[in-house]
Amino acid sequence: MKKILALLLTVTLIGSLLVGCNSQPAGEEAIARPDTISTNTPGDTLIVAYAASPNGDFIEDFGNNAYDLSIKTLLHRFYGTFGFQADGEFALNTIVVKDYSTDVDDAGNKTYTFELHNDLKWSDGSPITASDYVGELLWRGSPAWLEAGAANPYYIDLLGYSDYNRGENEYFSGVALVDEFTFSVTIDAENLPFFYEVAFVSILPLSLATYAPGVGIITDANGSRFDRDISADAERIASTSGGERFAPTVVSGPYTFVSFENNNVTLRRNPHFKGDLNGNVPTLEWVVQTTVPEATELDMLLAGDIDLLPTMIDGPKIDRGRADANISSSSYLRNGFGNMPFIMDWGPTADVNVRWAIACLVDRTQLLDQFLGGYGGLVDSEYGASQWMYALKERELREALTPIAMNIDRANDYLDETAWVFEADGSTPFDTAKASADGSYLRHNADGEPLIIFHAAASAAVGEILEIDLMRNAPLAGMRYNIDFPDFSLLLDEYYEGFSWDDSERTYSVFSMAMNFSVPFDPYTSMHSDFLGTWMNSAGVNDAELDRAIMAMRLTEPGENETYANHWFDYVVRWNEILPMVPLYSNEYFNLFNSAVKAVNTTPFWDWYHVICEIEKWQ
Repeated sequence: MKKILALLLTVTLIGSLLVGCNSQPAGEEAIARPDTISTNTPGDTLIVAYAASPNGDFIEDFGNNAYDLSIKTLLHRFYGTFGFQADGEFALNTIVVKDYSTDVDDAGNKTYTFELHNDLKWSDGSPITASDYVGELLWRGSPAWLEAGAANPYYIDLLGYSDYNRGENEYFSGVALVDEFTFSVTIDAENLPFFYEVAFVSILPLSLATYAPGVGIITDANGSRFDRDISADAERIASTSGGERFAPTVVSGPYTFVSFENNNVTLRRNPHFKGDLNGNVPTLEWVVQTTVPEATELDMLLAGDIDLLPTMIDGPKIDRGRADANISSSSYLRNGFGNMPFIMDWGPTADVNVRWAIACLVDRTQLLDQFLGGYGGLVDSEYGASQWMYALKERELREALTPIAMNIDRANDYLDETAWVFEADGSTPFDTAKASADGSYLRHNADGEPLIIFHAAASAAVGEILEIDLMRNAPLAGMRYNIDFPDFSLLLDEYYEGFSWDDSERTYSVFSMAMNFSVPFDPYTSMHSDFLGTWMNSAGVNDAELDRAIMAMRLTEPGENETYANHWFDYVVRWNEILPMVPLYSNEYFNLFNSAVKAVNTTPFWDWYHVICEIEKWQ
């Protein structure tokens, strides 16, 4: 597989449905919940381990790391009107939707009308109706929810969202409750065409009886609204310690929330769950997501203390695990990449030449050899080997992208184009010949301020390799480089919320982490200037040319794949020029699991929690 991947990722990469799950009668007697993690794990409990803990936000709109996302998905994200399949393509969710129709008015606004099946239930056994889908739209788009601290990047393309969200109209004009099991949503003509159009109308349900007891929905010619103010409800949901945000009580997914204690999240099978996109329901009664030390995670798997280590990228650990007769594995090319994000509107990294200089001080091949162990390749922009656009444009990208490679002379050339071109007196020109490994000779700006970079690393394994490079190479370019390894939650706090902090409170202008691309691929909320001043574009990306490429992708007609790929190409090339991040690698993901665990049929678009209804475990 290493050789196959190497072929796919050359030239710096310039870069399941197998065993179904059995139905379970709702009244079947349940076993006692697992209180501890031990080697004597029942056959109906799956213990999944990560080397980092969730933040503990288990509902939408408060950001999340990958370890919250798995829990949110299992609790909430299976009953969308549309869902994405194993290949990343969208499909109507026929488990949820009985029928639907579309209509375009004279202004070009497009309405989708959905008729739901009448047998959907919440985890408490109460019916899921059209009010819960309309309630989802009204709740998450409301100014009350925004005021409570939430940020909703979804549904923004529906007619009337902006006026409703800003409190300028009490009605959400593009939403209508038709009857008990029928509702409609309208896409604003200004946002059409859109290449992934059905993503706009992939609506999830929200339990109004839980979030806002007693609230009603009014629909008339103006659209839809709640029949009372929900501000107090929104504040309660967002802020109550131990409340719905942190311990959801009523959910629609295949699992229900039991506890989050000592970095262990315990979930229990939802007996009222009707099925995933393919009609499968879980056979596993319990799922425990636990946090283990990165240094001992593989030893714990080999000892039988845990069942599944998903998305492994550490080459030596992968090789060791695959060599064990009691361990099975599955793998796929990642729909994402490892990277070093920059803060682009604060600190030295606001200068693109500083960003490019830092990129030239990193020997990324060390990560391939020492960390990935051959299971990955280098990338020079925001793309991964699993993307169909990359497959179409690979050859052109080789010629268009500026390759990233370690080159100290080139780093100095970039820095000579910045404000840091003086010695400590702020006037004598910096002399690259005087720079030495001891770091005693630094670049300064005209105010006599030295060029110092502070970097927060999410992974010790990756960060330590980067630290060796940057501590050795940065002084030769007149730069002092500091890498810290803060708690992951603290790192994310500054990465996502630093834009709102006072300058004196901020520390880091460079981070190292890894990201997976959204399905569908749409960098609008994370890279477009429309989202400056929000946690979604927390890095402060503000580039008119990048904005144009993003909107060109979005406004491509569905099915016009070549046109979309051309606009994607423009986006990737411009991204490479302004370098919001140092792209480090795109890799092959491995799941390592106890051989008693079966059917971990993950893909670049479906992680273990998407295929939970296929996974089985045998005693």
